[in-house]
Amino acid sequence: MGVATTDHRIPQLVSLWLGYLLIASLLILGLVLFNEQKLLERAVIDAHAADSAYQYSQLERDLLKAALECQNHSLGEVRLTSVRHRSELAVASENFRWLSTESQHTLQSLRQSLAQSDPADWPCELFSGWAELVHPVVIEATDRSNATRGRLLVQIRSLRRDTVAGFLVVILLAMALIISAWRTSRRQRRRIANLESEGAFRERLLSMVAHELRTPIATISGFAELLECEGKNREHIMRIKRTAQRLSQTLTNFLDLHRLQSGQPLTMASKRLNLNSLLQEALESARAQYPQTAFKLEVPGAPVWVRGDETRLLSAIQNLLSNAAKYGPDGEPVLVRLSCSGDVARIEVEDAGPALSPEEAEAVFEPWTRLVRHQRLEGYGLGLPVVREVVRRHGGEIGWRSKNTGQAFWLELPCDEN
Repeated sequence: MGVATTDHRIPQLVSLWLGYLLIASLLILGLVLFNEQKLLERAVIDAHAADSAYQYSQLERDLLKAALECQNHSLGEVRLTSVRHRSELAVASENFRWLSTESQHTLQSLRQSLAQSDPADWPCELFSGWAELVHPVVIEATDRSNATRGRLLVQIRSLRRDTVAGFLVVILLAMALIISAWRTSRRQRRRIANLESEGAFRERLLSMVAHELRTPIATISGFAELLECEGKNREHIMRIKRTAQRLSQTLTNFLDLHRLQSGQPLTMASKRLNLNSLLQEALESARAQYPQTAFKLEVPGAPVWVRGDETRLLSAIQNLLSNAAKYGPDGEPVLVRLSCSGDVARIEVEDAGPALSPEEAEAVFEPWTRLVRHQRLEGYGLGLPVVREVVRRHGGEIGWRSKNTGQAFWLELPCDEN
């Protein structure tokens, strides 16, 4: 069994670890994308700055055109304004900080010259001279712009590669997790199918065993009644009958408990019952089974009517009487009290035995529970769990209370006034 349990846990552990890896991969991918996004934003800013190299080439072009127009005596105010504007943009551009100190000095000197003197009074050679000085600046700015664009392309490719790789890892892990979950689900379905087939087999086995046990029990009871009629060995015959009744009740409790633990509801008939008569019948059976115990009955004068399954309610009451006689002290009476308050009928079975603790009283309603002090007595811990379910199926409650000289188990059922 241990090996089988381990085998069933391994796929679950694999799925669990795959899920953890998938979550970790998603987190790492998110961090990578966030970092790459920051790098890409920085690269875009640099690319924008690289585009400002265009201003330098335009400045050189305006200077050359100004020199040409000067020679043709057609130099206008528009051209001079454009030269001033281009020089201002060249110094203020973001690309300016990337230039060498010499190139920065050239552009600043040009701007100062344009600001301090009127370029309309300049000789034509001065315009061409400044154009020659700006030309190396244009080349330097263009080289730096191309290098920045190259780095941007490399970063974009790196971002694409990392993103694709990350998504591939996530997709592979997700597929592995899906496949593992599918295999686990298929394995569980097979296991459920096996359990269902095992459950059907157990049901057939229990039905067969119950049938095979009920037959000899009925035979024993029948022959015991025949022998009792002849009047011989009455004491031994009564012992046979009590043993057969106890075995029959144990078998019934076992089958009912199995149905409950298998999720199957107990079948319940419903008819109007006189609890006074039902108690009398249960007491007759208890007196025959436990002749050494004195049972005292207190019932109201008027009949108390309830609606339910006669066989199961009778069995539930007999179980409470049997427990009181079996676990109570020898020679002490068992008091059975029936009362009706409003629309609730209450049956109490009191004995003078040592009272249970609250924890013990709660435990005895659990299947297969036997108290240590009761281990020497016969029983399997089947009766009270079944009784509790029968009472609840009738819309009632069952409980326990301690007394100064013992304890009492009680059950309440809704009355039927019709």
